Amino acid sequence: MRSYRILQFLAAGVIATSLAACGNAGDKDAVKCVLCGTFNDIRGAISDPSGNQSQVLAGWVLAAIEHDSMIARVAEIDGSGLYTLSHVNTGVAQTLALFSSDYILQGVLSIQSPTPNTIRQFFRVQTTELPRLINQGPIIKFQDGNGITVDRDLASDQNADGIPDGSVSIGNKPLGLTGAFDLKALKEGLKLGGQSDSAQDIDVDHVPNEKDPDIDGDGIINILDPDDNGNGQLDVFDPDANGDYKTDSDPDQMDTDQFFHQGVDWISAQFSLRPKDDGTSETSLTFRTKVNKDYKPLAVQVRGAPSLLNNSYFIGHDAAGTELQTAFNRLLGDDGLSDDSAANDLIYGKRVILDAAKAPRAEEAIFFQLVFGTVEHPWYMEFPYVFPDIKPAAITAQYDTNTKVVQLVGNPFGDYQAFIWRVNVYTEDGHSIWISQPATGTQRQASIPENIIAPGTKYKFDVVAQTQDKVPGNPAYVIYSTKYDLQ
Repeated sequence: MRSYRILQFLAAGVIATSLAACGNAGDKDAVKCVLCGTFNDIRGAISDPSGNQSQVLAGWVLAAIEHDSMIARVAEIDGSGLYTLSHVNTGVAQTLALFSSDYILQGVLSIQSPTPNTIRQFFRVQTTELPRLINQGPIIKFQDGNGITVDRDLASDQNADGIPDGSVSIGNKPLGLTGAFDLKALKEGLKLGGQSDSAQDIDVDHVPNEKDPDIDGDGIINILDPDDNGNGQLDVFDPDANGDYKTDSDPDQMDTDQFFHQGVDWISAQFSLRPKDDGTSETSLTFRTKVNKDYKPLAVQVRGAPSLLNNSYFIGHDAAGTELQTAFNRLLGDDGLSDDSAANDLIYGKRVILDAAKAPRAEEAIFFQLVFGTVEHPWYMEFPYVFPDIKPAAITAQYDTNTKVVQLVGNPFGDYQAFIWRVNVYTEDGHSIWISQPATGTQRQASIPENIIAPGTKYKFDVVAQTQDKVPGNPAYVIYSTKYDLQ
């Protein structure tokens, strides 16, 4: 692991706090133990298909992801092809995912299955050393089964080549989209007999969607899959990505990818594109997470590609309150000054301006990290977020003074039209006085009411396009136009 993660909270002056205590059985007043379990450091090695173990994958990233919680343990592969996954909960089933040094998904675990046209992906660790891994492009495989037991979860492999149907698109096109696999054939391949409610069990494997780590059975687990339910619509545009016939943005919806039952309540990584006065654009990522009240981490931070996060900065303040550009050290804050809501409410955040107007790439991951242990010997509970294949683009607007109609111009998300947008009207000094009702991308006009405009007063307006909310108030992508005079 890179040393900067240890230095971050040392430099920030974070003082170690105790983990939640483990209560005794039968003691109703004892604090619930939220970090109990069998935890071990797991070592291993990975090779390319020719058996070369050194240098080829140096700097790449391997993640072990828990079956039920989707919590990850992450390791960087060294120059000898070796890795150590720290503080792995060996009492639960895991799968593995391989990322390049730029944190772009390169392969998912595939294990031979006795069920025709399927593979298996989850296993349990029996020792502190995993079998050698072989990287084979869109999949990684164990050289043998020593030291592991394989769980029964199945994923579709309709052509029986060992590559799950969703994985054929890794590095080629968005994962899980229609055309990467045949959903009807997938369901038949996974059907185990008996009755199943396909509305609550999309892949007909008799695991309800809310408990299934791969609800469409395509071999890309939900947390890594930009199209969880396999309907051909990217989750960020899909109002019901988990296929439960409930709108994902409803306040009581807490079973989509960005919600967790341990460690944190939710995570959010919001990309924004804003025009600047000099004609260029500013891009930013706003990281937010709500830490579960039962957890007491040393620090909260993010891990991601140096190519994306290096040379980024946030707007800090000196003792007098003057704004300062401050280098982003991967730490998130809960001080009410870090785009994090209010101080000490367990929502940690930071809005980070990216260098040279960079943007996340397709299948690029970042990990929210809760830091535990001690300052000298930290370990990390990590929560993955994967960006879909979207290339955000600038938008403009036109205003008809006679009809008082604003027209949105441009395609902020390429061919995807299932976004929403709105009009904002401001006083000349920048105070908001009106926000339109959201419109869909297929509806390109919005009217400004006459009664909000006082004769002889100057106003400005802009338009803002965004993807669907999953965490309320935290859409994944937000695109702003410039501000125009409303004459």
